[in-house]
Amino acid sequence: MSDKITKSPQIRFAGYTDAWEQRKLEDLADFSKGNGYSKSDLTDEGKPVILYGRLYTKYETVMESIDTYTIEKEKSVISKGNEVIVPASGETSEDISRAAVVSESGIILGGDLNIVRPRNEIDPVFLALTISNGKQQKELSKRAQGKSVVHLHNSDIKEVNLLFPRKEEQIKIGNFFKQFDKTIALHQRKYDKLVIVKKSMLKKMFPKEGANVPEIRFAGFTDAWEQRKLSEMTVYKNGKGHEDRQSNSGNYELINLNSISIDGGLKHSGKFIDDAEDTLLKDDLVMILSDVGHGDLLGRVALIPENNRFVLNQRVALLRPNETANAQFLFSYINSHQYYFKSKGAGMSQLNISKGSVENFKSFVPKLEEQRKIGEFFKGLDHLITLHQRELISLKNLKKSLLQQMFI
Repeated sequence: MSDKITKSPQIRFAGYTDAWEQRKLEDLADFSKGNGYSKSDLTDEGKPVILYGRLYTKYETVMESIDTYTIEKEKSVISKGNEVIVPASGETSEDISRAAVVSESGIILGGDLNIVRPRNEIDPVFLALTISNGKQQKELSKRAQGKSVVHLHNSDIKEVNLLFPRKEEQIKIGNFFKQFDKTIALHQRKYDKLVIVKKSMLKKMFPKEGANVPEIRFAGFTDAWEQRKLSEMTVYKNGKGHEDRQSNSGNYELINLNSISIDGGLKHSGKFIDDAEDTLLKDDLVMILSDVGHGDLLGRVALIPENNRFVLNQRVALLRPNETANAQFLFSYINSHQYYFKSKGAGMSQLNISKGSVENFKSFVPKLEEQRKIGEFFKGLDHLITLHQRELISLKNLKKSLLQQMFI
């Protein structure tokens, strides 16, 4: 049975005005299941295979490059091309309602995959997009069953009320988002490359264990680096508790355990006080002294961007560089050696590091001018990474907004 609906999406391509149609998906597609195969069946070479976990790690509308392989077994399910796959198992009802198109033929489709083969009226890419983003996504989420693990069956997917325009418009929508995904993927690759470059340069521009000079240096610098304790290069100070007078607004923002990100970025804590005696200064370093069990934030530092705007809270330390140290250099050096501070963490549910552990951290440092050059290099690299990260976030947010406005 078919019902014309009067509702249309907020954004449409020019020339399309007809109302979208509503029909049950079982009238528009054929359904089957993948078979067998798990992570233990993966090999370095063989026949390409898709396992359901890929839908949770690579958020792609069209799967065009399959990089997992296996040795083919009997009764394997092989793609013919343009199947839409939906996971049969997931951790939450929200996560399980996602779909992707297998564009190529000859791909093994593993177990825990629901396979939907749309008939002539429905474009596969449009179907994958609407299952993952439209009203159908919410409908499928409600149908998912289970507690610790939720399940979605073909019988659930068949009952979905699909809202769709004419196929020509479906194809335009699908092609638009395929191109959008390619743009996002391009920016993601650029961002990933910069992160890899930074990781490599951190290893090469600071001395390796047992060495007193780095592998790569700026021209004109040849002196050996000197080993020094952090206490020789900075003034250490612990933060204070301000719980009794903090609020959601005020003259000075508190630097607390939530203020420093895993990559050393400074985040807004959202906590303020009105009066302060000891405000932080531009280029002060602030360090996390407490973290939960994994300790990945322990010893992470961030740079203060301006004078007299921030105040230190408890369990965060101030490291103010003296005249022998460059703040940007120390920022990069300390964060690239975070494993030292993690190893010094003491405690059970919460790890803590002491003033002594921080001040006794030994580092190889060059003369001030070389420190400045290294610091500026990594500052520029961090700036590039941040720009690409923001562009990536902006593109993903734009895609999310368009998906909401181009589907019913």
